[in-house]
Amino acid sequence: MSTSNRQLFQSLAMVSSMGISVVLAIGIGVWFGLTLDKWFSSKPWFFYIFLFIGIAAGFKNVYVIAGREIRKSDDTTS
Repeated sequence: MSTSNRQLFQSLAMVSSMGISVVLAIGIGVWFGLTLDKWFSSKPWFFYIFLFIGIAAGFKNVYVIAGREIRKSDDTTS
C-alpha cells in the first residue's frame, strides 16, 4: 500500500473515532439523565444536565484525539 493511501486511511480512522466518541459520550449522557429523571421524577432536569456533560465530554475526547495525532505527526516529521 502506498504511503498516500496509508495516510488517507489513518486520517479517515481518526475522523471516524472522533465522531464515534462524540456520539457515544452524548448518548451515554442522555441515557443516564433520562434514567435519573425516571427514578426521581424530575423531568427534564437531569436530562439537560447530563446532555451538557455528554457534549463537554465528547468535545474533550475530540481534543485529546486531535492532540495525540498532532503529537504523532510532529514526532514523525522530526
